[in-house]
Amino acid sequence: MCLSHRRSTFDRIIDGSKDVFVRFDKEYAYGDDHDAWKKFAAEVGGSSAAMLVADVGVSEYGDKDNKDLADRFSIKTDEFPQYRLFLKGSSTSPTSYTGEKKYEGFLRFVQEKAGVWVGLPGQIKELDALAKEFVKGDKAAVLAKAESAAKALETKDEDSGKYYVKVMQKASEKGDFVTKETERLQKMIEDGAVKADKKKDFGRRLNILSSFA
Repeated sequence: MCLSHRRSTFDRIIDGSKDVFVRFDKEYAYGDDHDAWKKFAAEVGGSSAAMLVADVGVSEYGDKDNKDLADRFSIKTDEFPQYRLFLKGSSTSPTSYTGEKKYEGFLRFVQEKAGVWVGLPGQIKELDALAKEFVKGDKAAVLAKAESAAKALETKDEDSGKYYVKVMQKASEKGDFVTKETERLQKMIEDGAVKADKKKDFGRRLNILSSFA
C-alpha cells in the first residue's frame, strides 16, 4: 500500500504496529529517483507484503508543510530524497537507507531489514525460504532440500536454482562466503569496464545473495 500524507496523519501511520518505509522529498518530486521509488511503491502495494510505503512531501516555501517532520529526523532539505524504514515495534528510531536510489536497491533493503518478500529478479520464493532456513538451521539438511527443489524448477529458473545451491555449498565450506561474494559482485557492477549484460547477471546474483542475509 502506498500512502501520501501530511503531518496530521504521520504519527498514526508510524505507530509501531507495522513496518513502514518512508521517503522524505520535496513536495513535487520528479526524475529517475522518483520513478524508481514509484515503481517500488507500486510493486509493494500490489503484493501481499505486510508493510506500508509512504511519502512525506516537504515544502520549502510558504507554510513549509511537513518541514517539522523532516527536522524531527534530522533530514535537511538539501539532502533530498531521504529514506527511513520504521520497523514494527519502533516509531522513533528508523533505519536510514543509504544505497542506490533504484528499484532493486529498495526491494533488497526492505527484504533484508524487514523480512519483506516481494521477489527480485533471480529470486525464487521456495529457495528464498530455504536460504533463510540455511542461515539458521542444519546446513547439510537444507542443502539437500535445495538441491531437490532446484532440479524441479522450470527451465527459465534453472540458473537461479543452481546459484542458490552453489552459494549454500560454498557457505558450508567458508562462513564468510556470502559477505565476500557480495562485495566482489558489487565491485564488478561498479566497474565501468564490465558489460551491461554481465552487470545484469551480477545483479541477479546479488539479489539471491541477499536472501542469505
